Amino acid sequence: MVFTADGIRLVATLKDNTGLLQYKLTVNGIDSLNDVGADSTFSEIYIDGIEAEKSFFLDQTIALPNSTFNGQYRAVLTCLDIEGNESLSDTADFEIDNSIDAEMPVFNVTGPTPDDTLVFGQGFQLGGQVTDSQNLIFSDIVVGRTDDSQIIYEFEFPIIQDNTVNYDHWLQVDSTWTNGAYQVYYTAWDNYSGVSHTIPFHVSY
Repeated sequence: MVFTADGIRLVATLKDNTGLLQYKLTVNGIDSLNDVGADSTFSEIYIDGIEAEKSFFLDQTIALPNSTFNGQYRAVLTCLDIEGNESLSDTADFEIDNSIDAEMPVFNVTGPTPDDTLVFGQGFQLGGQVTDSQNLIFSDIVVGRTDDSQIIYEFEFPIIQDNTVNYDHWLQVDSTWTNGAYQVYYTAWDNYSGVSHTIPFHVSY
């Protein structure tokens, strides 16, 4: 097996004394620490038939989609003969790093009304979520002055499941807030790109 920019290239001569029936390529993501299948990774089986030949030269490239996650993978090539015997031909482990994630994380969030003015005792709900099609790895919220002179609230989400972060927090203006321009600043990253979303508002007494 040869790994190229186009995917997995299979170059092999398959032989059997009675006749070959088919070959099968299995590609699975693996947990490199425990040597078992990992969640949320590419998994595919390719099967093609052979017309009972005793020797077959294989040269085929199988493309991996751009949506394939970064991580550890194992490719296993096996053959089946006309008597139903299956044999292992080749096994190779490989890693995909910096695979292209064409879709950035997407925000659907709520907060204060943009450019609203809040007074002492008023508050607002941070809600909504950020999602990603592949591998969301980071998200945080920072609420503070637009000139960075004061941070009221800051939280980084330690656990991200199903490539989604749900925002749910209530903030209320109290005596620690000063008059001026504020913002809610959401950020999120996947393996390829980062995005942010800002909601500006004001505080006045």
